[in-house]
Amino acid sequence: MFMMKLDELEKELGSKLIMNDNVIDHYSKSPYLVSPILSKMGKRVLGVVIVEDRYDVEFVVKFCDIHRIPLLARGAGTSTIGQVLPIHPSIVLDIQKLNKTMEYDEKYLKISPGVKVLDALNYLRKRGKELQVYPSSFYISTLGGYIAGGDVGIGSYQYGYHFHNGGIRRVKIVGPTGTFELTGENTLAVAQAAGTTGIIIEADIATVDYEDWKDQIIRFDELGKLVKFLKDAENERDKIRRITIEDQEALSLVAKNRVAPGKWNVIVASTKSFGEEVDMKFLDELAFAAIYVTMSRLTNFSDYFYEVRLLSLNSFLKVVSQVKDALGSNVLIHGDVMTLRGETVIYTVFISDRINFDIIDSIMTKEGIPFEIHSLVVNDRVDEEYRLELMKKYKRIVDPHDILNPGKLRV
Repeated sequence: MFMMKLDELEKELGSKLIMNDNVIDHYSKSPYLVSPILSKMGKRVLGVVIVEDRYDVEFVVKFCDIHRIPLLARGAGTSTIGQVLPIHPSIVLDIQKLNKTMEYDEKYLKISPGVKVLDALNYLRKRGKELQVYPSSFYISTLGGYIAGGDVGIGSYQYGYHFHNGGIRRVKIVGPTGTFELTGENTLAVAQAAGTTGIIIEADIATVDYEDWKDQIIRFDELGKLVKFLKDAENERDKIRRITIEDQEALSLVAKNRVAPGKWNVIVASTKSFGEEVDMKFLDELAFAAIYVTMSRLTNFSDYFYEVRLLSLNSFLKVVSQVKDALGSNVLIHGDVMTLRGETVIYTVFISDRINFDIIDSIMTKEGIPFEIHSLVVNDRVDEEYRLELMKKYKRIVDPHDILNPGKLRV
């Protein structure tokens, strides 16, 4: 039935609808998704629409709603936890060519969703500004995809999630029931919702003054000393753009003799001097979710697997100490230090052979911190109930037939 309807869609869109096998194969996968569990859940897409303006978006959304065809919006496809993996046969709406516009207005940058993060940074830096928070995949990702699917990134130590601290002033979305402009707290119905509550066509995102951050490395021989440094660094939060933690094994793999690692390593981007200044252009291979992809290519684990948990500083010390005592160099530890609701937390990644996660799980469970990832459902990733309720509210308003990235948000 769907194929008959696609013939109708092709008559309206012409070459904007692509259905050849190579393109369909490409869009049926999430190229940066390396979770062995999630990767198996994908379905083959029906076709790809390359939209060029909002009218294309509105037409395709309305068509898919009338015929109950699942629709999945996608930017550069850089998500790592399945936000753009189709779990139903769907039409993919590629927004990368959608009216690329940028306009700086005081503290905010008005953008269309297909704008590359790198282009936005270059535009802003000519004006002495940069984005308040932006993804580690800034060299390839789109801002629309980041708003809809991301949360943390460069700047999260200072400001938290990209949508915290006024990170999004306004967002305009298209859904089956019409076009909506959301401001203030209501923008949180779209941020991190994986496109389930509407397709972004405009947004205003926060900027900050650009400063000449210097990458520095501080080496520690004990994990306890590292955690004490992080506690002291809280007093300098406004001077620190980001902090990354690597154990010796993780940094050795990525640095490739470019930096001499210690047993435990803290990499700080700051305007203040904390340690040895180093050239860390490769740091983006480590930041946040990029670590999953980087390590999947570099490690020798025969059954590569990872788990992630947000840990407080004290929990990080307890859990990681026990994990390293049990597994030593057979587990790699990476951490991105960030601020959530005023508290310093560590986005902690454990990387090892899958068989070793029985040991890691038992330590986490003993400490009362079970793992909570490997789910494609937005409900399982949103850690603030009021944001989840906003998403559900707008899902019912904007997309009552659940055609937008269906199955990812339980209402």
